[in-house]
Amino acid sequence: MIENESVKYRVGIICPVSREYEACKKRLALGEETVYNKKKIARAFKNGIFITAVLAGFGKINCACAAGWLAGDLKCDILIDSGSAGALDGCCGIGDIVFSADVYEYDMLPVEKFKKFKSELSSATSLASLIEIEGSADIFAGYVKLAEAASGRAVFTGNCACGEKDVNSTKLKETLKNSYGCMICDWESSAVVKTANLRSVDCFSIRSVSDHADENMMKDYRANADGSLDKLYEAVAIFIYGGWMQKLFDRKNSFFSI
Repeated sequence: MIENESVKYRVGIICPVSREYEACKKRLALGEETVYNKKKIARAFKNGIFITAVLAGFGKINCACAAGWLAGDLKCDILIDSGSAGALDGCCGIGDIVFSADVYEYDMLPVEKFKKFKSELSSATSLASLIEIEGSADIFAGYVKLAEAASGRAVFTGNCACGEKDVNSTKLKETLKNSYGCMICDWESSAVVKTANLRSVDCFSIRSVSDHADENMMKDYRANADGSLDKLYEAVAIFIYGGWMQKLFDRKNSFFSI
């Protein structure tokens, strides 16, 4: 299939757990399921874009490894971190979708050392640099309007706090929101984004809110994860198959070719 048709972009989608992978397969109509490096992958080719989703396994190491071989072995030029997240900011409701601009690792050093080591603890997605290009903010706004109408949920841009621990207390939630300036939190985004940065590969982090990162975190996650993930991958499908991702990169390429 891919040998006979022109591939404009190869996109790798990292799904930490099974419910995310299954929702991604369903919404993006992925097939050709096989096992690669002991991980399930599913693929599709549409409108010049070749997509590979991987069931990476939860945690930073699993997702960093998957991101590494998606970029290296499978030659993906765009990586998408995906999955559930907890809301730190009160503006986010269950099922809302957040594109992260910057992601921070909060579990490596005490919070009081964050400012001193911010550059080492931070990784940037491609979103911020893309929408800074003249005309690109309007393109992204057009996508957001369509995604919100289709999913019935708000689509935000913010920052993400990443650490391999559940954020299930109001105290930790407030620390991550106020000290790190983050809108959401999860376990793996920093691993995927940092791997993409080190390999000079474009990347996005797109997550849906499953809980409010408080004492009811696990109860809310279990109740809301499946429904919120369906909304998430609907928005991801619109971003990719609707041509909005390509419009952003086409705008970048045309701008820098002038």
